[in-house]
Amino acid sequence: MSPVNSVSLSESNGLTFLDIDNDKSTAKVSLFGGHVLSFVPKSDGKERLWVSPHAYLNGERPIRGGIPICWPWFSDDHGQEKGALPAHGFLRTQVWKLVESKDTEEGTTIVLRPSFTRGQGFEYDCNVMLQLTVGDTLTVSLVTENTGTVPFQYNCALHTYFHVDHIEHTVLTGIDGDYKDKLEDWQIKSSPTPYTITGETDRIHLSAVKNTTIEVEDNAFTDVISEGNDSLVVWNPWLGAASISDMDPFGYKHMVCVETSLTQGKHLEPGESHALTQVVVPR
Repeated sequence: MSPVNSVSLSESNGLTFLDIDNDKSTAKVSLFGGHVLSFVPKSDGKERLWVSPHAYLNGERPIRGGIPICWPWFSDDHGQEKGALPAHGFLRTQVWKLVESKDTEEGTTIVLRPSFTRGQGFEYDCNVMLQLTVGDTLTVSLVTENTGTVPFQYNCALHTYFHVDHIEHTVLTGIDGDYKDKLEDWQIKSSPTPYTITGETDRIHLSAVKNTTIEVEDNAFTDVISEGNDSLVVWNPWLGAASISDMDPFGYKHMVCVETSLTQGKHLEPGESHALTQVVVPR
């Protein structure tokens, strides 16, 4: 379909991108992975997302940074041995299709759909839709609908990489309760206060955290509103970034992942649907 005036198409290294430019903000979306790469409000001109300078932007592997789509499982929680199936599922390496676009008072809305939703490790009938609204805020909603005759269970996440000026001057507020520490044999721990990142971090917070603020040196930078989630994931590889092939060794200093997630198993009966939504609010 032909997109609305605020959306233009561009191509590079075999990938197609949607470039969104309206009177409120700009954004860039890769159809490979249905992957948001940039969100810049015109109110302050500051990029809210982080993409690795070494990210593969040629379709060879998932893109490092922005907002990767994890579905229908999170990490390697697919019921088979680690590495038997792709980490975070099979939607982030598909070419998605633009099926709808419109301009409203809120901004530009686009709807994307993946090429397929049945694959090894997930043999159920369903529809998946990604709806993005780019305006004063960025709203990303991943909708899963059970179109089959049997119930199924799945996990998913909006694995957002946020840009920060420096991780050592960054504080997360609004996160409380217990989390599973993936780096310490899944031990259950209490959320730190204040919530700062001082080393490698990989935590699955077990409550449906709704409002998180990323603050830099006591100045509120970005609010993250989560809806339809049962957990929130916080990740930064710290010095481990040096062993990640598509990441700069010092890239960890300028990013933090705050991921709106379903990690505890979402059950959908036939005919039911569920939306996992993250709203990025600059201020």
